[in-house]
Amino acid sequence: PDEMPAHWMTWFLVADCEASAASITEHGGSVVRAPEEQSVGISAVVTDPWGAVFGIIQSDQADGQPPR
Repeated sequence: PDEMPAHWMTWFLVADCEASAASITEHGGSVVRAPEEQSVGISAVVTDPWGAVFGIIQSDQADGQPPR
């Protein structure tokens, strides 16, 4: 959106997106966008306890190759 300034977002590949999101909240972080199905897998946007935003993604395509 126009109101969002340019930025970078780091994504981490996880084995289980929902379990990882739950673990993040248990350790003081928060979920910005709950895990949901995407074309490349299940993803969520979360923060660490200090507010840094990052993404987590669970993908069946995780063979080390970028999505096609």
